[in-house]
This record gives sequence, C-alpha cells and structure tokens, in this order.
Amino acid sequence: MRQLLLIIFLSTLFSSCNSNSVKDVELHNLVVLLIGEFSNKEQAENDSSFAHLNLINIRIWKDKPGYWVYSEVSDAKGDHHVYNQTILNYERLDSSTIKSTSYKIISINDHSTDLNIAEFTGRPSTKLFDRLTLDSLEIKTGCQVYFKKKTSTIYSGKTGKGSCNNNIDYIDYIMSTYVVSKDKISIWTKGYNNSGKQVWGKIKGPYKYKRTGN
Repeated sequence: MRQLLLIIFLSTLFSSCNSNSVKDVELHNLVVLLIGEFSNKEQAENDSSFAHLNLINIRIWKDKPGYWVYSEVSDAKGDHHVYNQTILNYERLDSSTIKSTSYKIISINDHSTDLNIAEFTGRPSTKLFDRLTLDSLEIKTGCQVYFKKKTSTIYSGKTGKGSCNNNIDYIDYIMSTYVVSKDKISIWTKGYNNSGKQVWGKIKGPYKYKRTGN
C-alpha cells in the first residue's frame, strides 16, 4: 500500500513539474518543430528555378515571456549571402491561434562594444543575443503570421491580406503562408500590387525545407 501511494505521489509530482515548465503545449510544440537547421537542397536539385537556401531557427531569450527565435535565410552556395535576418516572437493569441511577430534588428550596442550584425550570421551563440535589447528591434508592422494547429504534428500559418508592406517600389504588400510539420517547413512568400496582382515571388509553389540538424 505504501509503495502504491509513493508511485501515485511521484507521478503527480512529475506531472505537476511538466505542466509548470510547459504552460502551453501547442505553442511549445510549434516552436520545437521550427527550431533547427533546414535546407531545400532536394527541391533545388529537382527544380533549378528554386535557389538552394539554408534556413536556421535558434531559440533565444528563454527568460522573456513567450518564445523568441532568431531566424535566418541564406544562400547555400557561393558566399552564403544572407537574405533575411529576423527576430520572431511566438505567443498565444486566442484558444485556436498562435501569433508570430517579426522584428528587424536595427541597432546593436551593449554600451561598451558595438557589434556588427554580421556576427549574428551562420549559427551564432545564443549568448550573443543577450547583448541585444528590445530597443535594438523594430517591429515589422502588419507582418504577423497567424498559426493554427491542423493535426497533432502539423501547423499552418499565414499573414493578413494586404497588411504587410514592403520596401520594394513595385510591391505594395506581401503575403506569406507556412506549413510546419515534423522535420519540414514550407514557406511561400508572394508580392502583390494594389490591384491584387502577384508581381513577385514563386508561381509554382513554396520553398520546401527539410531538417538537416537540430
């Protein structure tokens, strides 16, 4: 009887610890699926119209509310040119929706040493991000991505229509759609003019990234 009570107590204790450490299981699971190193090498080899790109997502700032991620897209060939560096914040919006807010790194200063943004490329140490503050970031207004859970391991997300402005003259707004599943991320970003005509981005379909590392 004592042994049975001990087992029940320990089970309850561990269950309580797990629930305290992960308050939102769906949100946590989405971020876990996103974190890691990815490449669309297979896609690029099968279709030369798609560039060979690398995607890196690193979780940072674990002491801040929500989930913060550094995301980088770069050319997998040549000089590994970086196309995009973004800080993302994932948080619960409502009972069925998770929101991702994008931030651009605009300044890097830790009061004593100026850091070059190039130091953040590749796979930087998470300690490097401790020298960034929220004042170093600029929100990409209207570019939030809204994710919903489709199955136990699949999340889909998209930006709002016409809300995410772009700094390229002939593009009035961009729209992105995401499908995140186990070891795979697909991203389809398209640019439109005010008439709703697509003027930039892939016509065939999304970039399809497969996990290459954790």
